[in-house]
Amino acid sequence: MKRFPSKLIKSLDKRVQNNSLRELKIAGEDVDFYSNDYLGFASSHAIFSKAQKLCETYNLKQNGATGSRLISGNHQLYQITEDFLAVFHQTEAALMFNSGYDANIGFFSSVPQKGDLIFFDELIHASIRDGISMSTAKAYKFKHNDIDDLQDKVSRHDFKEDS
Repeated sequence: MKRFPSKLIKSLDKRVQNNSLRELKIAGEDVDFYSNDYLGFASSHAIFSKAQKLCETYNLKQNGATGSRLISGNHQLYQITEDFLAVFHQTEAALMFNSGYDANIGFFSSVPQKGDLIFFDELIHASIRDGISMSTAKAYKFKHNDIDDLQDKVSRHDFKEDS
């Protein structure tokens, strides 16, 4: 077997000495203040049982989506859930995303259009910033929680009503 490059070994040793070497760990039964599952849905027996029943009810035989929803990964459960969410939120439609990151990318890269303006706090989440960078709208950041800086940025623009 080939040996690890000495430069990487030195770098890893330095991390050990600095107490900054990270290791993969198996999550325990501790109170969860560190994962994205802070509500505990991933380990909920009730949700797991309901998901199993839904798989049986809708005769789901796949272990995954097989692809993006636009190509091959769509399923009637998505539509049923989105219809439910639209009714619940009293809106004409709903669209589910698999993560907050994807929701922010999806929204900000497609909803704001050319000619629109986005004003955002300089400390917004990186996923929102990523979505805004994909948008055709003009975007302006203002200092964190600084309403005066925001007002200054807004006052520089002549807003015209959509005709």
